[in-house]
Amino acid sequence: MAVFKCKECGGDLNVTEGQKICTCEFCESRQTVPNSDNEKKVNLFNRADRLRFNGEYDKAANIYESIAAEFPDEAESYWGLCLCKYGIEYVDDPATGKKVPTCHRTSYESIFSDSNFANVMKLADSTAASLYQNRAQEIDHIQKGILDIVKNESPYDIFICYKESTEDKQRAEDSVIAQDIYDDLTREGYKVFFSRITLEDKLGVEYEPYIFAALNSAKVMLAFGTKYEYFDAIWVKNEWSRFLALMKNDKMKMLIPCYRDIDPSEMPPAFRGLQGQDMSKLGFKQDLLRGIGKIIPKKKQNDTPNYAVSASAGAVATVESLLERVFDDYLASRHWDEACKACDRVLDSDPKNAEAFTGKLMADLRIASMEQLGNARSDYEQNENYIKACKYADQDFKYKLENYLKSTLYNLGISYISKLIMIMQ
Repeated sequence: MAVFKCKECGGDLNVTEGQKICTCEFCESRQTVPNSDNEKKVNLFNRADRLRFNGEYDKAANIYESIAAEFPDEAESYWGLCLCKYGIEYVDDPATGKKVPTCHRTSYESIFSDSNFANVMKLADSTAASLYQNRAQEIDHIQKGILDIVKNESPYDIFICYKESTEDKQRAEDSVIAQDIYDDLTREGYKVFFSRITLEDKLGVEYEPYIFAALNSAKVMLAFGTKYEYFDAIWVKNEWSRFLALMKNDKMKMLIPCYRDIDPSEMPPAFRGLQGQDMSKLGFKQDLLRGIGKIIPKKKQNDTPNYAVSASAGAVATVESLLERVFDDYLASRHWDEACKACDRVLDSDPKNAEAFTGKLMADLRIASMEQLGNARSDYEQNENYIKACKYADQDFKYKLENYLKSTLYNLGISYISKLIMIMQ
């Protein structure tokens, strides 16, 4: 009889060879188990499950991958990779007392589209496949709820990654240093994610949606560490490892390790090749701020008062930067409500801004790029935002907007002649 660890509470599961599903006697959860036909496999699964249970998802995933390589017909190894990808932890539901999943690693990709889950369903028998399907539906439901929150979050410039407290629950020195840098950056006009402050009004709710949104939108991550073990702390590593993964697909992102009292060669191996900042050096802060300024250039302010007040963190955002965010971030990401709000902030400062009215028009039509105005799904000639955009636009921009409308009307089979006849009738 093999002994596995429960995926939900960590208790021992006594499994007989050939058994694919069992019920944990401690948390009463019904779950799938690996085939116990090989002692090495049993030991590998227990190591991987223990790491995943402790939140060390990357290390656990490495072991699940080695199991899949050596035992390619074992569905449970691919399921373990799914749990690691989405950072699944099972916690007590205060209402029922049962274990329910929570997610620490959100992804825009549904678990039902994941190649590892496809392998799970291909290899599992019908009974196990049904249980895997139910578990995947729970995870997918959580993911959708997180992404619903994410789409309403404003993008960040910088993400600060650090250890908040020591083993004896005192505030870590890294937290104090990081807050000092946070204050400097916000004064410079950057929008910065710093969990101690950013999440302080989120007590009682899951933090993952806000962390995920910030990791995906931030161009720069500052990872602070005054001890090697602080860089390697589970939740600190969870943040910087996810950011490094995002960097592989977004060359504009950059991670900057900020260290002190550590030999650079002794920092996490994943940081090799990254340009770090030694916090013990004179002028560290000035060098860091100047370096960030090169990565995220500040917007030029006009001599005339052409700006909108009320940017977050006390910053003053120019009309130019707000419009850039509207078209490049909010609309492109289909965050329609945020696009409208930003356009309204522009119009508070510049009531005749044609681009702001165009942005509101695009949000009304659920259009992510301006070119799509030429292929809209409805006639928007009488839309108030279109009318005002044309009214305040210069000649070239007005001509472009009118041509977009003509193209849409043509695609919809509505000509100006037929519209004129309709009006005359």
